[in-house]
Parts: sequence; C-alpha cells; structure tokens
Amino acid sequence: MLAALQFFELRSSYTDRELNTPFSVTVQTLADIWHCTPRNVKMVLRKLSDLGWISWQPGLGRGNASMLAFLADAQDILLEESIALTKKGDVKGALELIDRFGESTQVKNGFLEWLSGGMGFTRTLVTDMVLDTLRFPVQRFIVTLDPASIYYAFDAHIIGHIYDTLVDFDPVSETFRPAIAHFWESSPDCSEWIIHLRKGVSFHHGREVTAQDVIYTFDRLRLNPDRCEQSWMFTGISDIRMLDRKTVHITLTESNYLFLQLLSVKASSILPADLCGADEAAFMSHPVGTGAFKLLRYDESICILEAFSSHFRGRPHIDRVEIIHLSEQDAGMLKEPDWSRASCTEQNIYNGYLRKSAGPDAEWREVETISPGCSMLVFNQRKEGPQNSPAFRQALDLIIDRSRMIADLGENRIFPAQGFRTERGRAADQAEGVEPAPDAAEIYRLLEQSGYRGETVRLSTHSRHAADAQWIRQRCRAFGIRMEIQMRKAEDMANPAFSPEHDCQLYEIVLGNDEIQDLELYLQQGFFPSALADGMLDTVTASARAVMSDPDPQSRWRRLNELEELLRQSYSVLFLLHKKSNTRFHSSIQGINLNSCGWVDFRTVWFQPHSLA
Repeated sequence: MLAALQFFELRSSYTDRELNTPFSVTVQTLADIWHCTPRNVKMVLRKLSDLGWISWQPGLGRGNASMLAFLADAQDILLEESIALTKKGDVKGALELIDRFGESTQVKNGFLEWLSGGMGFTRTLVTDMVLDTLRFPVQRFIVTLDPASIYYAFDAHIIGHIYDTLVDFDPVSETFRPAIAHFWESSPDCSEWIIHLRKGVSFHHGREVTAQDVIYTFDRLRLNPDRCEQSWMFTGISDIRMLDRKTVHITLTESNYLFLQLLSVKASSILPADLCGADEAAFMSHPVGTGAFKLLRYDESICILEAFSSHFRGRPHIDRVEIIHLSEQDAGMLKEPDWSRASCTEQNIYNGYLRKSAGPDAEWREVETISPGCSMLVFNQRKEGPQNSPAFRQALDLIIDRSRMIADLGENRIFPAQGFRTERGRAADQAEGVEPAPDAAEIYRLLEQSGYRGETVRLSTHSRHAADAQWIRQRCRAFGIRMEIQMRKAEDMANPAFSPEHDCQLYEIVLGNDEIQDLELYLQQGFFPSALADGMLDTVTASARAVMSDPDPQSRWRRLNELEELLRQSYSVLFLLHKKSNTRFHSSIQGINLNSCGWVDFRTVWFQPHSLA
C-alpha cells in the first residue's frame, strides 16, 4: 500500500506526462514530493521499478539529467488498490484513496460497480467449506455496542444479535418467552422476583452464563447513572443476590408490574462479568455476548458478524453478516443486489403495509413501513432565553405549519404528528385534512406577550434533519425570529441531553409497542430530564414512575397519554412529523422478518441455492 501511495503522489505531480514517455527529473525534486531523503528516494524508485510501474534511468556524471517514465496507468492501479483495501475490510480507506487520487468519476464508478457485485447474498468456498454471507451498506453507522448506552435503533438492532436478554417479549402476541432465563416467578405485588437461568448458555468466549453475570449486568446499570443512559430501569432494585450459580433473587423498593418487560429490553442484555469487569472500555470496542452472532470486526469502516455455532437456540443459517459504512451518495450508486436465492425460516412479519413496486408480476416488492415515532422540537427550559416562555413556544408551534412543511419537503414525510405515536397523528390527519393556515396576528401577539426582542435562538440537530431545521429557520425568519442551527455528529446525538448553549433540539424518536420506550423518554437522563424545569420535571418523573407500579395495563396507557398531553399543552415539546421508510426485496424470498424499522432479522434468513420451483 505504501508503494501505491508513493506512486499516486508521484503521478499527481506529473499529471500532464504521457505513458511510456521519458522526461527529466532530479532526485531532489522527488525528495520534495515524497518528503524524504535522497537516499530514500532511490529506494522508492527501485521499488516502483520492480513493480513495473515506472522506468528510471539515473543520470551518469555531472550535468547529466535522470530520466523517468510512467509505465502503468495510475487510475487502473488506484482501482486495484481500492479493491484490495476493501477485501481487507477497509472500505472507508478505499473511498478516501479514490477521492484523493481519482482524476475523474470513472474509478469510483468502477469501484462501486465491483462493490455492488458483492452485495446481498454471496456463497463462496473456503477450505472445503461453503460460506454464506449477507453483505449490505448503511449510511448511518453503529455509534455504540454498549447495551447500557443505546440511543439509535440500528445500534439496538445489532446489539440484539450479539447479546441475549433474560427473557424475550413478543410485541405481536404481547407475551414473554424464555431466553437466558428458562423460568421466573414473582410475589403477588411484583416487588420480589426469582430468576432461574437456563443451563448450557455460553458466552462467545466459551464460559457458561452464571448468576454472577446477571448481578454484574444489573449492578453496572443501576449503580452508574452518570455512565449508563439506561440506569433508570434498575434504580428500583434494593437488593440483588445469588441463591446459587443458576438462580438470582431480586428485591425492589416498590411494586413494578413492568419489571419483566425491563428484563427483555436490549439495555438488559447480559454481559460477561469477567471480561467487561476487567476493562470496560476495551470490552466495548470488541464486545462478547451470548447472541446468535459473535463480533468479528468493528471499526468505522465495517462491522462483521459471524454465526455462533454454540448458541442455545441453534446456529444461524448464514455464516457471516458484513455491514459496510458508505455515504448516502455512494450507497445510492450501488446496484440492487440479487436476493433471488434468499429465504427465511419464519413467517413474513410486516409492521407497515406491502406495496408492490410494479404490478403483480414484478420481481421486486417494496415494504413501506410507517416509522413508529415522530420528529419533535424539544426546548431547554434550564437555560435563560425566550424558549422559557410558554407564549414563545406556542408562537413557534403556530409558525411551524406541518402540512406546508410536508408539501414543501416531501420525501418520506407523510403526516403531522399530534403526539409520539403514529396512531394519533394518522387519525387526526384523516379526520381534519389540511391544517388551517396559521393566524399571523395571533403569532405576533404571542411573541409580544413572551417579551421576545430579537434574541438568537440556537437549535441543534443531526445532519439527517438538516432540511427540516432549515425549513423551520426560514419560517421563523418570516416572523422576525432569528435562529442559528448547529449540526451535531451522530455520536454526539447518541446522548440527546442539552448542551448549555442550545435553546432547542430537533430529533426523531422510534418507539416500540410497549410502555417501556415511552417511560424511557421521561426517565432517561438524556431526554426530558435534561430539558424540563425543576417543577415540571418533578411532576413528570413522579407520574412516570407511578406507571410502573400500576397493575392495570389500560390505566398505565391512560397515565402515559396524560403525560404526553402535559408536554403538549405546556408546549414543552412540539410534535412535528411522522415519516415512512421503504425496504425492497426480491419476490422469490419465501419469507422475511422485518422489525419496526424495516431491518431484517439475520437469525432467520438463509441462502437457498436449489429449489423444485
């Protein structure tokens, strides 16, 4: 690779020189190009000559010029080197090399065409064994593989393949099934629990799971609220102890009828006490769990998962999953992979509705899912500024005409949000139709009432919401409100807590079908606790915790709806839009499991090379 870099640097300095045409050059000039000594220049020249990329004729005697000629096309070598880097897993490095030395789009197009050929399902023969690989690109890569720090849904999706929880929750049937735990029991008021662990469940490094691992996992969460975003889930544990190697006794400070659900969420994934406890930072860079796939590689370029043969529920059918990080622009240039040999061991599950892409006989189908959540604008009420005035927040609510926003921006934006969940927004959209135009006089009256005097409102968001933020800024400018936008990186947005300088934040949440993800918004430090004023925060926190001690499911949802209404009526949160996402697949796939975000379950997919059909 070093020789290739030196060749590209040399060629970039002489782009006008034709192949096989010698020209004069001095050793000192080459030393300046390569930033090395004249002695090293001669070593580099010898290496490039041996590779057949150049010819070099040193000048003999004083005053005789040395002659250099290019024998190989640098763009051909650039493509070869980029492919070689990618085969080593360094896709990011390959694309950076192309962007740096590519003289036109030809090399990148050739590289992406080659890369396209390896996407989807591939079958290769490795030392007399057949290796089935699922390979696909993502535009937003994994931020963390620490279950205690989950924020993004894609992170949770990958974490769910590396780790297991004590129990699994089926959102369709709303029932629990055994996982690492094979049995559990609780006191009548759900304040005391005994968990019985399954025998023979092994971590990827070979050690069997014990009660000590469960205790370590939950202690790590509940005793480290500053480091673990999900610590709120287990702060109610007053005592956790081992009855024997396979039995854990848990005592809570009060009744918690959602405790079993807490044991099923990805944040509760069981960690190995010996590895994580020894060096947590090192562990999280290459974590080990009990999941159906073990982590083979994880860096900014690629994530590789390998089937775990000893998984207690059986080995996955595919051998490897390779997730490649590409920019949205580069990923959009890839060809559609061939899924025609893919099948699934479980029945189709769609969380949205199926839309055929080109009629009943089309080869490709498209699953269109409505994202179970919404985008929203949250205000920092712990900072002085106009955003602390309910009248100012109400004025912004009127300024942001959601229907006009959808009409102007289009794409995946489908209807205005009336709350967190899509059901309320869709019902309101169907009932009301187009929103009435905002009353300008009322907006100016509210701004006057708020005492707004032209202060700059600082909004932070992620680049994927840039269009929405800029649209809001433009609308605010029309009413005399100055707004400044700061784009944050994905890893910064993994903790949505407010920075001291920000007045409001635009982000999107994705919810599941249970109460836990709603409670997370009110109790996880990074969400509303970092935004609400003390009085409001106390009310919200107490009301949210009361949900868990309520034995009646209908009553729990009523309490959650009341909390949402409190945020809406106080304009502490402006609910913005609901969106959709599309997933395409080949019509020959017999079945495919998709989660609420449209991602496939790697554990159930398999490659079908032969069929009677």
